[in-house]
Parts: sequence; structure tokens; C-alpha cells
Amino acid sequence: MTDNKLADSSDIFAQALAALRRSPTDRLSFAGASKCFEVAFEYAWKWFKRQADDAGFEVYGPRDSIKAAAQLGLIQDIQRWERFLHARNLSVHDYLGISDADFLNVMGDFERALKELIPKAK
Repeated sequence: MTDNKLADSSDIFAQALAALRRSPTDRLSFAGASKCFEVAFEYAWKWFKRQADDAGFEVYGPRDSIKAAAQLGLIQDIQRWERFLHARNLSVHDYLGISDADFLNVMGDFERALKELIPKAK
């Protein structure tokens, strides 16, 4: 995976979220933004994993990668990123569900987190 995929997925996610904000009741826009969130989150945690592997950490999944990213100073707030992971799990598997309003708030916060992260990934 190249770091460009993280940046590209962040850009596409931002576009999808902007479209959703213009039409907040459009279910297709919501589905598109949700999928773009999932993809961007996947690239983010996998970038964390690669950075952790390069630093000699043993990480196996997203939660370990998030913790390693904090130890490496890539992110400041583990709980914030764990909230993104939880929302991603709910959106993918929908075991418990998440309200549209709550998910939109998480996606907005994730957009801000990506803007903080992308300069570090370049």
C-alpha cells in the first residue's frame, strides 16, 4: 500500500461527506459516505501498522495499530481512534446499529482526524 492511497481515500471521503451534508436525507449519499469512511479508516490503520512494523512493534489488527500509533506520536487520542474503529465495525457489521446522527458526527470527527494525519503520511 502506498501512502497515496491513504491521502486519496481521505480526499474521496471528504467529497462524499460534503455531498451528504448538502443532501442529509439522501440515503445513497449516506451509503456512499459510509463506505468511504470504512475505506479511509482501513487505509489509516494499515498505515499505522506499517509504521509500527517499521519501528519494531508487533501489531496484528486495528486496535493494536492504534495503540502503536499513539506510542509513535502519530496520533494523540487513542480513545478518539477507538471510537472510529467502533463506528467502522458497526457500519460494516451493523450488530447493534448506530443512529444516522451519531454516525454523521463520528464521520465529521474522522474527517478532522484525517486532516491532522495526512501531513504525517507524506
